[in-house]
Amino acid sequence: MKALLICPGRRPAVALLAETCPLAVAPLLAKCLVEYWIEYLVALGVREILIAASDRPAQVRAMVGDGTRWGLPIEIMAETHELSTEQASEKYGVPPDALPEVVVRMDHLPGRPRLRLFESYAAWFAGLQNWMPRAQMIERIGQCEVQPGVWVGLRTRIDPTAQLIAPCWIGSYVSVNSAAVIGPGAILEDGVIVAERASVVQSVIGPATFVGPKSWVENSIAHHHTLINWTTNSCLRVPDAFWLSSLHQPLTVIRPTVQPRPMKIKNDAQKLSIIQLDELSAANSMRFREEVRAAFSALHSIIEVDLSHTRFVDSCGLATLCSLHRSAGDRGISLRLLNPEPAVRQLLELTQMHRFFEIARTEPSWPDMPKPAITRFAPVPALVPAH
Repeated sequence: MKALLICPGRRPAVALLAETCPLAVAPLLAKCLVEYWIEYLVALGVREILIAASDRPAQVRAMVGDGTRWGLPIEIMAETHELSTEQASEKYGVPPDALPEVVVRMDHLPGRPRLRLFESYAAWFAGLQNWMPRAQMIERIGQCEVQPGVWVGLRTRIDPTAQLIAPCWIGSYVSVNSAAVIGPGAILEDGVIVAERASVVQSVIGPATFVGPKSWVENSIAHHHTLINWTTNSCLRVPDAFWLSSLHQPLTVIRPTVQPRPMKIKNDAQKLSIIQLDELSAANSMRFREEVRAAFSALHSIIEVDLSHTRFVDSCGLATLCSLHRSAGDRGISLRLLNPEPAVRQLLELTQMHRFFEIARTEPSWPDMPKPAITRFAPVPALVPAH
């Protein structure tokens, strides 16, 4: 029996998942989509597999090889675009005796046709959560269920003070350090390091990714320095390696190249307003601190920092805000952050600073200013329930 697998091509809704590899070989509970399908077809009795790949077929070929490890021949066919099942059947069904008996478009996991993985980041996350118990049933060396709903892989080290809350999946060669919280709904792929007192909740951490001390990753898909919130479809490139980073690759320069403009300070009797703040980083944090402190007055009762158009914030910027918060508090002045865009809000949540500052949502102070340089996507569609 012969089968034809059609790899997913470029899918704009989940483009960030395919930044470093095609979707067919993206990490998925310590394996990848094409591996799960090959194992499924072998169990059905398939003896030959063709794989049609339009997105980086060389990487697909490097992953599956010639099929030796599954005991059957596998051939990779490079395509210019993703084929439909009808197009694939017609193209690879000549002569008639070569017609594949099974044709699969790999936009879902085996046995999960209603959970389309590539419709949104939320759909991808839901698919992984649904597959978690099934993945454990597949033969894996060293993977075991250490408590109900908690799966841990080979040569993984978990500190006795760490909390594992079901359901959660922890791959091989993972390190979970003291007082860390993993779960519920957490997936740590192979080679992840979670530092002390960090939390991973309803999130996926990609392979060889470092989650820094006291970081809070929630409702996200994190891989190296990229953090995607699957509920809002916003993306943050984390600027500092001690929060979130790759364990194998150096942190690339992710600061926008646009030259920041001078910020503006509005002094309205009892309120001090900081507006037109393009970035808050090592490049301008000292000037920000000096100018704001110079504008302090005994008459002020509140300081508002408008972040509606802030494109970039790093650790120096956050430290400056914390310092300003303390200085203002010593003088009996409240500090409020206004209108943080999704990427900045994600950074505040990752570092748990959203619990430290008062954050308010109002209309932007400068509606005519250009939008910040962050990645935004269409709203998340409703998910089809699993059956």
